[in-house]
Amino acid sequence: MSDNNTYGEGVPLHTRTIGTVSSRCGGELIVVEHVFAPDGAFACEDCGGPGHDPGMVGLTMSGDGDQFAGTLLSAEEALVLANRLTRAASLILESEEEPPDIEREAARFSVPDDTSGAQPTFW
Repeated sequence: MSDNNTYGEGVPLHTRTIGTVSSRCGGELIVVEHVFAPDGAFACEDCGGPGHDPGMVGLTMSGDGDQFAGTLLSAEEALVLANRLTRAASLILESEEEPPDIEREAARFSVPDDTSGAQPTFW
């Protein structure tokens, strides 16, 4: 954890790195962090006692050199983003699969046309 920013009136923020993802092509890097104020660092607005900050998700994307972009996401926003990334990845993986053989599947589930009146045999 590190103190790298402040919250409100000079309250130091702590960060905990959750994970990093680097690209295959170059120096791009995505860092996911839990950003929070320590317990008791500020007063609760409702009761005046020590407050608890559950924090936010910090998302930082860096490129070549000193270029970077960062944002803070609520827990809900981070879950929506994670869901969209999962859906996009699933679509890509599904498109790489072989398409089903529809004729073979239809023959597998069809009832044989038996006009002899004999009882079907099950294996």
